Amino acid sequence: MFETGLVSISFRDKSPQTIITEVCRAGLGGIEWGGDVHVPPKNLENARMVGEMTRAAGLKVISYGSYYRLGCSANPGRDFRAVLDTAYALGTAVVRIWAGNKGSSEVTQEQLERLREEAFELALMADGYGIDIGLECHHGTLTDTWQSSLDFLRKVNHPRLKMYWQPNQFKSVEYNKKAAEVIAPYSINIHVFHWDAEKRYPLEEGEGVWKLYLQPFLSTGKKYGLLLEFMHDNRIESLMETSKTLLKWL
Repeated sequence: MFETGLVSISFRDKSPQTIITEVCRAGLGGIEWGGDVHVPPKNLENARMVGEMTRAAGLKVISYGSYYRLGCSANPGRDFRAVLDTAYALGTAVVRIWAGNKGSSEVTQEQLERLREEAFELALMADGYGIDIGLECHHGTLTDTWQSSLDFLRKVNHPRLKMYWQPNQFKSVEYNKKAAEVIAPYSINIHVFHWDAEKRYPLEEGEGVWKLYLQPFLSTGKKYGLLLEFMHDNRIESLMETSKTLLKWL
């Protein structure tokens, strides 16, 4: 089962109200609000206001896209508490974070152990808020391969720590299909786009591969957010057509 939405950082230069209006026009169901521009951490009044605006328009706050990175905070407890407070004020039960700032092949065993310990402590904190943590699936971080992602989730072993999934534009269709199969049971949201290492393409051109990628998620029987992330031309005017493509697939 899927619910549809937009990642707000797709249009960092647009106001929350403009984004809400365009998401409604496009027929999507919700928004992942980004923590860099639209809903920065610690500004709880703004978070509450954006959350209320979203729900008043009939949309769901699907998640809070934070930029908290494991292993990069001098005071993880304080800094992540601010993220959780902001997500709670926004009115969402999902927070996205990043798995450090090094690729899996660059992380030493000692660093890996510290990241696991921190992830477990953050998951304990998040559990007190009734919030799930989703690790961004991204190159240049520990979750840059499905193997390293799976190993990390299993070693941390906390039900609040989960994954986002997205195709790796630097890998083959076969690799991404395998990654989707492995990560689907651990995932909560999916970032949707159609890129390769050199170029962004209209989403409609990716219908064939995306039907392959989504099949493992359908097979779990769980619910996921399908969140459009960036238009191929960065224009908000393209959201309508891109959304039509996504909705047609469903």
